[in-house]
Amino acid sequence: MRDFTEIRGRRPEPQPPRDEVVLRARESLMRTIETETAPQPPAVEDAGSSAAVVRLDQRRRRIWRVVAGVGAAACVAVAASIFVVGGDGLGGPEHAQVLAAGPQFTLQQAALVAEKSDSAGTGPIRHLRFTNLADEGQPTYDAYVRPDGTALVGKAGGDLEETSGYLTSAQLAELPSDPYQLRTRMLSLSSELGLGYPGEAPDRALYRLATKLLPDPGVTPEVKAGTYRVLAGLDLEAIRARDLGVGADRTGRTGDVLEFTFEEGYVDRLVIDRETSALLSTETADREGTPAGGQVYLAAEMVDAMPLAYA
Repeated sequence: MRDFTEIRGRRPEPQPPRDEVVLRARESLMRTIETETAPQPPAVEDAGSSAAVVRLDQRRRRIWRVVAGVGAAACVAVAASIFVVGGDGLGGPEHAQVLAAGPQFTLQQAALVAEKSDSAGTGPIRHLRFTNLADEGQPTYDAYVRPDGTALVGKAGGDLEETSGYLTSAQLAELPSDPYQLRTRMLSLSSELGLGYPGEAPDRALYRLATKLLPDPGVTPEVKAGTYRVLAGLDLEAIRARDLGVGADRTGRTGDVLEFTFEEGYVDRLVIDRETSALLSTETADREGTPAGGQVYLAAEMVDAMPLAYA
């Protein structure tokens, strides 16, 4: 089972925005530019006259429109939004706590928790246990990853098979914790791993790589914090990020639930543990809302030695 090869094989083809959407946006922008940059005749009335007061009020309204337009995008990222996690095929719980928070705020909070969390151990081998939601029966797997990116992978309690394609320990060690430097390195690394399509928004490849780094026990708490800050710095309005409040993954563990809708129309959902900032699960639904994949992360630790290839 090749980790990144599987992602490339299953991801949907990106769909460009419709022509009429692009045209309307372009026309709206041009009208705004023409209106707000049009020269204004000098005022000749007496400062106390009614005409001067009307002209001043019109200028104030124009200035307010500009400020409101600039502030709207920023407000979307941080303004409180109230959603409830529902049973829509993405593993919604029976009951969910409603929480007022924005996706950017939630990601920044996860970063603060992550950088204070403990490391996953000191051994050279990365052990991950996860449930693969895309496979029939949604089996649970164990993966034991060596420093060179090769691994033993198999169903929990069953035979383990040799595979490769995981990030190496050296690649993880080179990741900076500063979010600006980390974003640059992640863009380069996602290109090396083939996680993005030509012409696709870079945010999509960054997101795919982030969901691989966050559950990996070989990634330091500082880099995980930086990864959450990279996600918080994405164009959250463009990818229609939503904070769905507090919900649960498929095992019943509670956490903050965030949802992202990328340009191809597929919906991705993350569940993040509020106490540890651990990524509990990722799930994807297609354009019709049908589950299309994901993983539930059950354990992540560093161990001293590889297990036997056979149980």
